[in-house]
Parts: sequence; C-alpha cells; structure tokens
Amino acid sequence: MSRADLSRLVLALAIGAAGGLLFLAAGLPLAWMLGPMLATMVASLAGAPIAVPAALRGPTVAVLGVLLGSGFDREVVERLLRWLPILGALPFYVAIVTGAAFLYLRRLAGLEPRTAWFSATPGGLGEMVVLGDRAGGDMRTIALVHSTRILLVVFAIPFALGVTGHHVPAVPAAGRTAASALDLAILFLCGLTGFGLGRLLRLPAPGLLGPMLVSAVAHLLDIVHGAPPVVVVAAAQLVIGAQVGARFAGYPVLRVVQAVASGLGLTILMLALALGTGWLLARATGVPLLLLVLALAPGGLAEMSLVALALTDDPALVAAVHIVRIAIVVVAAPLLFQLYEQRRKRTGGS
Repeated sequence: MSRADLSRLVLALAIGAAGGLLFLAAGLPLAWMLGPMLATMVASLAGAPIAVPAALRGPTVAVLGVLLGSGFDREVVERLLRWLPILGALPFYVAIVTGAAFLYLRRLAGLEPRTAWFSATPGGLGEMVVLGDRAGGDMRTIALVHSTRILLVVFAIPFALGVTGHHVPAVPAAGRTAASALDLAILFLCGLTGFGLGRLLRLPAPGLLGPMLVSAVAHLLDIVHGAPPVVVVAAAQLVIGAQVGARFAGYPVLRVVQAVASGLGLTILMLALALGTGWLLARATGVPLLLLVLALAPGGLAEMSLVALALTDDPALVAAVHIVRIAIVVVAAPLLFQLYEQRRKRTGGS
C-alpha cells in the first residue's frame, strides 16, 4: 500500500469513526456501521480523498463469520430442516425480483439493457460490476445503483424496526458470553483457517462462509466458547460501513443523484417483493416474518448479517439465504442475460 493509499484509508476510517460516535451518542441503531456509512458517503460526495481498499473487506468479514459461527448450537442445527423450503424457493424469488427490477430500470429509469440487467440483480455488487463491464454495460452506473440499494436497505430496515418498537443495539452480538484469552486465540485460528479454506474450496462469499463454518463446528464441539469482543465487532462494522460510503468517491454529484433516484425506486420495489415473499414463506414454514424479511432483503451479505445479529436469535438463517442467493445471482445472471440478448437480436426489440 502506497503512502497516498494509506492516507486515504486513515482519513476514511477517521471520518467513519466520527460518524459512528455521533450515531452512538444519539442512540441510533447499528451506530458503528450506519454512522460510518453515512459520514463517508457525505465526505465522498464532498470530494474528500478517501478510500477503503477491497483487501480489507476479507479480514473484517471474517470477523463477522466467526461471530455468526459462535451463535450456532444444537438447536440451530435442528432448525436446518425448516430452512430447506426457503432455500428451495430462492431461485424463483431471484428470478422474479431480477425480472421486475430489470423492467423498472429499463422502462422507468431509462437505463440501457446491459446496464439495467446487471443493476437489477438482488445481490453480488462486485461480481455484477465486473460482469456488466465485460458485457458492455456502464460499470459506474451499475456500481452506483447497487451501492445505493445496499445503503438504503441497510439504513431503512433498522430505522423502520426501531419505529415499530424493536430494539436495535449499536453493536450486535451472537448471544454468547465474552471469550477468554484462550478462546480468543482459538477464534482467531477459526477465522484464519476458515478464510483460507473458503478460498481454497472456492465457496461463495469465502471470507464469511469459511470462518462461519469453522467457528460453528468449534462451538458445536465445545472446543471454544464465547464470541469475539464488542470492540472487534465494532471495528469490523466501521470498516464495512466506511467501505460502502467511500464507494461514492469520485462520482459527479448529478450522476449520483440520478443513480440514487433509480436506486430508491428499485429498493422500494425489492423490499416490497421481499416482504410479500417473506409473508408467503412464513405462512408455509412457520419461520418468523422478521427473520424471513431480513433473509430476503436485498442488502449486502455482511451488512444484513450484522442487522440479523442485532435483531434476531437466528442470524445463521439470514446468512445462509444471502449466501445461496448471491451464488444463484452470480451463476444465473450472465447466462440469462445471454438468452435475453439472443432474443432481443432475433426480435429487433429493446
């Protein structure tokens, strides 16, 4: 990392920390993620030279993976069978959401087909930017629409739940006691080992899924007890929040306003579909509606896992659904787009 990169990172984290402290002082939900997210977004649009390297996301997401894994117990394993209908419904849910979002972005927001398609998927920001660029779409617009979706979803859900009487803490926990010094060393090894295994096995979201699985096994076998300390979780939130906000750096304000307007309508549409699908699945499976809405909401995997840790006793379901959904999106989006392009060329339509 060059001196200039380090300077941009330090400034981003300093601005993010200030935002986190303000949110914490105001008693706002998920202060150490939402505060940095908003503060760095404002700073980005104001032209501040800030950036959070993508390489930092892996270690910070690994902390969340270990935290999620520490919430596993035998009751969670027994509930796995209840999740199968939800996971089985995901391909249909992804297809419906992507199709509806594509029509909205194409017909109402006026995006050209390639950009609209890769902006419409309910997840996979990094992958969709790369795939959309290869397909000839506008990479910056795709990134902006996805970033806006994540920002709005992660902000809207905690505040909406707070208004309806749910308590949303500033820093989430996994329901375990604080770890001892020996436990902390084991948890560190769980994160390191899981991160390496996740990449080696090419798991979807390897930085989160690998550490989560290794941590879960270690807790189920009683090898380790407790969860990562609050200060470590808060630091991970700070990095994740600052990284989302810093994505807006370097964009013209007018272009950001246009993308935010498109992303706002898209977010409302996707949340409505998540709520409707969640209600149907809740009736069919008996899983609480709140849990299903968090699982289906089109926020980022790490961000929604943090929200689930703060709000539910079953964050593993939320993480599992998001991981499977992202895997479906990454595999299916380019294939379905090729079919769409072939049909469009045959019919000469748009």
